Amino acid sequence: MCEDFRPVHVTWPLGPVCGRCYAHRRTHPGPCTSCGRPGTLVGRTETGGEVCGICCGIGTVFTCTNCGSINEPYAEGRCTRCVLKARVLALLSEEAGPLNPRLQPVVDCLAGATHPKSVIHWLNGSTAARLLTRLAATPSGLTHELLDALPQEPRTRYIRGLLVSVGILPDRNENLTQTELWVARTVAALPAGRRGVIHAFADWHALRTARRQAARGRYTSGSASQDRTEILRAIDFLHWLDTQDLTLSRARQADLERWLDQAPGHRRGLVALIRWAHLRKLADLTLPAPRSGLPQHFLDNAEMHTQLRRCMAETTLPLEVRITGALVRLYALPVSRIAALIADDFAQDETGAYLTLGTGIVLLQPRLAGLVQDLIAQPHRLAAVTPSPAHNPGYLFSGKVPGQPRSSSALRAQLSRHGLLTLAARNTAMIIMITDMPPQVVSDLLGFSPSTTTQWATYLQDSWADYLAARHAPTADGRTRACPMGPRRTGFVGQERERLSPKGRNTP
Repeated sequence: MCEDFRPVHVTWPLGPVCGRCYAHRRTHPGPCTSCGRPGTLVGRTETGGEVCGICCGIGTVFTCTNCGSINEPYAEGRCTRCVLKARVLALLSEEAGPLNPRLQPVVDCLAGATHPKSVIHWLNGSTAARLLTRLAATPSGLTHELLDALPQEPRTRYIRGLLVSVGILPDRNENLTQTELWVARTVAALPAGRRGVIHAFADWHALRTARRQAARGRYTSGSASQDRTEILRAIDFLHWLDTQDLTLSRARQADLERWLDQAPGHRRGLVALIRWAHLRKLADLTLPAPRSGLPQHFLDNAEMHTQLRRCMAETTLPLEVRITGALVRLYALPVSRIAALIADDFAQDETGAYLTLGTGIVLLQPRLAGLVQDLIAQPHRLAAVTPSPAHNPGYLFSGKVPGQPRSSSALRAQLSRHGLLTLAARNTAMIIMITDMPPQVVSDLLGFSPSTTTQWATYLQDSWADYLAARHAPTADGRTRACPMGPRRTGFVGQERERLSPKGRNTP
């Protein structure tokens, strides 16, 4: 077939075939010139036409003995899908017993995977598959509480995501629930003298705020990480007070400053505890919140132009990288919000393509809209199995766990590998938007916090005089210094936004 010198894998009626050509021909059936049916083409006619195995008299070798399909037999004469279904049933059925009807959605999901060989390999060697076998044999049935009692390892998260995606377990906010479980375990492991204060602080500050954020759909993995850091800093501080024969109520400002001198990096994480203790009159301590530093990382106009053009036109970049990079550079969206986008957030009509961001709707650049359409039509799935339609959120960037989005850290790492860093691009895009539109419009349109857009506007106003002075100050050679961002509303991103924004529309 390929006319290369390679070891012969099999001899067909058309002649000796190497292993590479054998695998390609078995996985790419074609129409037989003799009978017209699709099949594995193993022979040639005198006129050069290719014929299937059935017409050559060896058809049974190329058909599944179970379902009769022309798919390549994988084991014992059966195709990969029949082998997969049999192994899933054996995995989830009790010994010499029938399958629990409640587990039928798992069988349908795994057996109907797009890549059955990948699932077979997962069943053979994955610890998550062995965990699923143990859980299927549990008399009490599969529940969230059963999984909560296990170590919260990657395999536990994967099995939970699989069971939620097929509808066996109800959906819930895992970031909030895992934080609650972590707090319960952490508090229980503390000495009795510290347990009461940490429990009250975690319950009345961290968890209460987390539940409010979760009710609004804004409690992310980053929020959970921040809450855990604050609780750990509180535990560290109370432990240090114990070593000094002090309690939180007897500690003085000098003691707090002394601890901060020893652990200066813990200052930001301790703000929440000190503020909470002061409001409840548990301690006479003050620790002002650290001032957020001014943004320092930006892209000049030429670099912003180059990176945005790469996202729009460089076809060698992965589609996810192009879409994420463009959304960051056009709308200053954080990667965590981009990762949570679903296909239903995208809409198109005769006036253009739009993306829903919270309560605002933005007009997409036509080329970017085409990229989003391509991703929806041919999604890049990392998970070997696909959730059932009734429980599939339809994330644009699906993750490895069924029914879960790609993590923001994974998306940022992918952007970084292709030279598209996010911080400087987001800062630059935010400056362009705040310069072009009032901060209230930016907040309503893109779903940013009003305080965030107001701080950016204040930053620009405070630095406007310095900007003008730097722009017109002569350099050593007597020439006028040019601002790297260019004049107002004349940058490439600003021009794209003005060109795409129809008159009368409140869009960036």
